[in-house]
Parts: sequence; structure tokens; C-alpha cells
Amino acid sequence: MPSAAIVTGASRGLGLALCADLLARGYAVAALARTQGEGLPKLAESHPGQLHWFSADLSDPAQQDSAIELALTSLPQGDRLLLINNAGVVWPVAQAGHYDDNALRHALSLNLMAPMVLCNRFLAATGAWNDRRILNVSSGAAVKAYAGWGVYGSGKAGLDHFSRHLVVEQAASAKPVRVAAVYPGVVDTDMQAEVRHAAPEQFPDLPRFLALKQEGALDTPEAAAGKLLDYLLSDRFGEQAVVDIRALP
Repeated sequence: MPSAAIVTGASRGLGLALCADLLARGYAVAALARTQGEGLPKLAESHPGQLHWFSADLSDPAQQDSAIELALTSLPQGDRLLLINNAGVVWPVAQAGHYDDNALRHALSLNLMAPMVLCNRFLAATGAWNDRRILNVSSGAAVKAYAGWGVYGSGKAGLDHFSRHLVVEQAASAKPVRVAAVYPGVVDTDMQAEVRHAAPEQFPDLPRFLALKQEGALDTPEAAAGKLLDYLLSDRFGEQAVVDIRALP
């Protein structure tokens, strides 16, 4: 039976690497992103009929509502279906009292509201699949406070706690879905590059993040994607509601 996956934030960085790895593992993939970028067309060309891109701005509530149903139109009915909520934004990197209100609303809509809506729609629409799994890509910022990351960290903390609720609810389900919020570690993506351009007076931990890049301490997106998928597809996935991938044996 074919296996399939829905990946958000799929056009670059970790999302693109997740799509490439899933395709290599034989999955049909519905990729959700605002644009295709340079990577998705290349993946589609090398995996004809296996990858389907859908334009979706998941900060927009109307597009949140339709994303799962749209993605499912492209995927073959099979045994296993994955939802990977990867889309996110780190901005605004600023301390309270200095937020751009529109950036704050945009960030919380994309980082928290979108995965909640997509999970809701996914659970409602995919009962025919035998093995359903949801990976919510979270961050250590959910539990550690950084000055300047109040918006980002709060969104991820909310995502963690929502994942805990899903685990409790699914445990009582006749056909439980496996769920976890997972911290991928520090990955060399455009998001990290944006953080390195934050204003030092708003983000006092900036030197630490500059040093991580200079010292080669960042995972590549490909390495991080491989770790996440190995865990997502393992029998252990779903045993813990919130997991730091670096803490796994």
C-alpha cells in the first residue's frame, strides 16, 4: 500500500529537505508553501507523479481551512499518512514594548493557529487511513526564555501543549493517531540566518547564535530531516508528547 505525507513550509530549508527524504523513501508528498522556490520543481522533475505542490499562505485563516482537503486530493489512498507541521517564522525578534503588532499576529497565526487548524482538519478527514502520524516541528525556545523571542517561544510553547492535548485525546480513540511535538535542534536554515541579523539591543543572545554558525555547530537541513523522519517512522514515535531529538538514544 502506498504511503503519503503532507509537509508545510516545504519550499526551502528543513521543509524542502523533509520532502526530498520522504520522496527517497518512496512516499507520495503534498508540499504546501507560498511559492515553489527553486527546490520543489527540481524534486518534482526527479520524482514524476510523486510530488505535488500547492500554493498556500498558512498565515491566512481561509487558506488554513482549505489546506488539508486540497493536499488530500493529490495523495493516493494507502496505509500510512503523515502530517508534518513545519511552516513557521521567527520574526518579530524584539522585546515586548517593541513588537510590530502585525508581525506578532502573523507569527502566531502561522506558528500556532495554522498547525492547530491543520491537525483538526487532518483528524476529521483521514479516518480511512490505518496509520496516521502528526509531527509538529517545535523548538527548545518553547521551554527556555530568550529576550527578544517572546512571540516565537510563546507560539512554540502553545504548539507543545496542544500536542500534549492531542496525545491524551488520541489515547482514548478507537483508532489513535500518533502525535509528537519535536525539537529538531539548531539547523542551518534561512530562519537562523534571519536571527543572525537581529538587532543586538533586542536580542542579547545574538553572539551565541553567531558563534554556532562560525563554529560549524549547526545541523544541515538534510541531517536534521533524516533524524526527524527516522524518529517519526519508528515504533517509538508518539510515546512522548514533546521530544528533543538530541535527547534520543
